[in-house]
Amino acid sequence: MVQTNREPAPDGVKIGPVAHHLLFENEDIKIWQVDTPAGETFWHHYHDLDYVLFHVTEMLGAVYHANEEHDRVWRSRLEAGETLDESLGGWCYEHGVNFIPGTGFLSPGYANVGKTRFLAALIEVKRERRADQSDVGFVRSDALVGLPPRPGTTMLLENDRVRVFETLLEPGERTEPRNRLDTAVYVIDGGSLCVHNSSNALEEARESTSGHWLPATEAYVLENVGSAAYREISVELK
Repeated sequence: MVQTNREPAPDGVKIGPVAHHLLFENEDIKIWQVDTPAGETFWHHYHDLDYVLFHVTEMLGAVYHANEEHDRVWRSRLEAGETLDESLGGWCYEHGVNFIPGTGFLSPGYANVGKTRFLAALIEVKRERRADQSDVGFVRSDALVGLPPRPGTTMLLENDRVRVFETLLEPGERTEPRNRLDTAVYVIDGGSLCVHNSSNALEEARESTSGHWLPATEAYVLENVGSAAYREISVELK
């Protein structure tokens, strides 16, 4: 766990968790779902842990009373030439992904001022940083924003701390074999799978909006043995 120094919260301010629904937790990670309907406001919260945020849908969000650290992170998400006004907000684009270091900063949350529900996967990393990961910083990738998910497995983001992949499999399709590190999985569209590795193959069902922990393995292959498309976001811990 990253050591942080929390800034004090303003008097009378409600402090909540980092997301709405905790789907899975163990000693290494927490897997959350963010779920903010149009017109609703998300509460203030602290970010003590490094985390990955993947936007399943888009949102026009307004940030109020932002502190310097949160303002820097929020503004780094803007496109060149865009500006952020507290009363107007900024876009969180569908298919965007961010790695954000946990520093103990107080996030003032946001208001969903758009017309659509905002859904996102938020994966916190509880595992301690190694010495060579001590200076890991903010990373953002919008490489696939505005594009449909690609078939198979696509790496969306990598730094010294994590690798982030998106996998889309139509019925009957399978991924290419690869060695996999310890991995947190957020399932966007569930289905029936056969999970192959160097020692065995196991069929399992994964529900939509569910979280899973997969220990490291060699020759990992994911096969869709169901009747509908399967889609997930996976975060490998380095």
